[in-house]
Amino acid sequence: MAKATLGIGNVDIELDGEIVTLKPTLQAAQAISRQRGGIMAAIRAVGEFDFDVIVAVITLGLGATGKEAKEIPDQVYRTGLPDLTAPLIRFLSIIANGGKPLDNGGSDEDQGNAESR
Repeated sequence: MAKATLGIGNVDIELDGEIVTLKPTLQAAQAISRQRGGIMAAIRAVGEFDFDVIVAVITLGLGATGKEAKEIPDQVYRTGLPDLTAPLIRFLSIIANGGKPLDNGGSDEDQGNAESR
């Protein structure tokens, strides 16, 4: 059985002008699934620009707590929801796949280019 490569499922997002890294952990997967009634429900909510879900996914993906977590809603608002949806849906898909990127038959660069189209 092959072990996962450290950081392979990480997703970088730009949050209020700063690049931050979301990490697909078991804890994030469980919390998101429990809060939203499943990962697919969270994906739908992100696609519908549900502010609270977007904040929760980012907070859990960053593993943010305390003061850092309290700042995330303001950072999300200043960033704007449309710029966050594609990478968050990618992140949620990775979580649903056990923390590994889905095999799209191309490189990560190809996947990044598809998001910007």
